[in-house]
Amino acid sequence: MKVRRFRSFRFKMVRYMLLSILATFITEGIIFLGIFLYETENIAGEYRKVWGASGQSSMPLRMFSFSQSTVLDFFVILLFTILLFTMYFVLISHNFVIYVREIITGIDRMKGGNLLEEIPVKGDDEFAEISVAINEMRKELHDTMESQRIAEKTKDELITNVAHDLRTPLTSILGYLDLLTEGDFLTEDQRQKYLGIVSAKARQLETLIRDLFDYTRYDKDKVKIKKEILDLNLFMPQIIDEFYPSLMENQLECITDFYEGALNIEGNGELLARAIGNLMSNAIKYGAEGKVIEVKTGRMDKMAYVAVINYGRVIPPENLEKIFEKFYRVESSRSLKTGGTGLGLAIAKNIVNLHDGHIWASSDESGTRFQIELPEVRPRK
Repeated sequence: MKVRRFRSFRFKMVRYMLLSILATFITEGIIFLGIFLYETENIAGEYRKVWGASGQSSMPLRMFSFSQSTVLDFFVILLFTILLFTMYFVLISHNFVIYVREIITGIDRMKGGNLLEEIPVKGDDEFAEISVAINEMRKELHDTMESQRIAEKTKDELITNVAHDLRTPLTSILGYLDLLTEGDFLTEDQRQKYLGIVSAKARQLETLIRDLFDYTRYDKDKVKIKKEILDLNLFMPQIIDEFYPSLMENQLECITDFYEGALNIEGNGELLARAIGNLMSNAIKYGAEGKVIEVKTGRMDKMAYVAVINYGRVIPPENLEKIFEKFYRVESSRSLKTGGTGLGLAIAKNIVNLHDGHIWASSDESGTRFQIELPEVRPRK
């Protein structure tokens, strides 16, 4: 906020003083004029009584003196002038003093922990500039404390979720290992079955740990990625081919609808394959009962997009808003078998953010659509 010279605090004080002086002089002028007229009338009456019959035509000026001591008159007038000036200065600067007290009260509120209420900004002098600075500091401090609170809450949730997801397969692994080491009564088929379960649970742990590492690593503020020009229409068939076994296992048909012509974006192929792959895994997992998955590419408003659509269960709106949060699963049971680690979509969102893109989801009776939008670029020569 820029303070205008003639509206600064110094000029305001000078203006208050000048107004106070002017008001003082006007008041004193009115008072002394009244006294003069009153005294003149009294003296004229006395003069007519004494000199009226003799024909004296003028009154001597000495008859208008206020007292016998000129020095006393001077000090009385000076004291009266100072009192008047002080009174007017206090009255004229009253609103300014109240505003300063509002600033002090606002600072006291901040000291007490109230960071929501702003200090009013009045005028455009230095004190208004101070109010603006304090409000900005209050907002930054509030945002910082809110971020710390959210970070603390997120950390607690992370610890709780990780502990839960690690404990479930780990408990199974330990239980079956105890059976394998102490169960002499087990047949060879039983041993092989339990070893398979232990292996599957160990892979679940490996997946969870890898996803945790990837989620942290793909934070936009922590990593810089190497990008190259990619054509989504050439890139997507490779990703779909990798999911052919999963599609066959879940008896799903994948229908593609690609944009006609080149659809170039600038990105990291490995990371984008991970993000789109997570969308494909999610569609296969939750869309198996729909029998069909659609994968589309296109462009709109200088953005290229990839959409993965499944026709499984509709995601409720209240869940749809949180679906890209880490460890969030639509199932309340938090089953690793059906819900994965709960990090797939969160990792996809982080990767898309690294590419300055946007990811969103919609779900209704016409299908559940996950769409990634990335800035379209022209290929370098």
